[in-house]
Amino acid sequence: MEQKSIKEQIGLLIGLQAIDAQIYVLSKEKASMPGHLRSIDEMLELKKTDIKQAEDNLKNTQLKLKEKEGSLQQKEEQIKKLQGQLYTLKTNKEYSTMLTEIEGIKVDNSLTEEDILKFMDEIEFAKKKISEEKELFKVEEANAQKERDNINLKAKEIDSRLSELNEKRNNIAPSIEKHVISRYEKILKNKDGLAMVHIEDGSCGGCHLNLPPQVISEVKLREDVIVCGSCLRILYIDDNVEIS
Repeated sequence: MEQKSIKEQIGLLIGLQAIDAQIYVLSKEKASMPGHLRSIDEMLELKKTDIKQAEDNLKNTQLKLKEKEGSLQQKEEQIKKLQGQLYTLKTNKEYSTMLTEIEGIKVDNSLTEEDILKFMDEIEFAKKKISEEKELFKVEEANAQKERDNINLKAKEIDSRLSELNEKRNNIAPSIEKHVISRYEKILKNKDGLAMVHIEDGSCGGCHLNLPPQVISEVKLREDVIVCGSCLRILYIDDNVEIS
């Protein structure tokens, strides 16, 4: 292969940078996709956990209701038993004591009935809330699946585009001297996919440092690879741009 001049190689590097900039953006987008998919799954799992917790709380409330109803039934039976014993008592004191005991149980039962009504209201509200949450979860699950499908489709599109770009890259890179391409790729890796920048109004297009006129003149000649003294990116000037 005929060795190309530095000027030609710089021209190839400019084209390569345009390709690599696209590769960097697409690769970064693709790299973020697994995290996005995980966040979708984590969101659904969190919703599932919330619903499960609500169902567990409902079961606990139902158990409490059952216990209160059982307690109420036992005390009602106790009252009937004591009332049946009233007529067997021989003294007024025994009769009065028994009545006091019965009234005490009735007061306890009144409080238990209030608890039962409270638990019944809580259960009714919880059942309605859980039903609503499950319906909402179905919608969110369907939306999540659509989002997953869109991400996976986008990933395939990115893979296809990256394949095209890498093919173009592989057609250009061999025409550039090894030490030049090696230097370029090292900068590319350390500078987030931007190894080569053009000069804008006498400043570096990467870090925006004002450049000495001598540096600008050397860049314009394209007789050597010139880098910015600050960010170390390779500098270039478009052929159709005049720099005074």
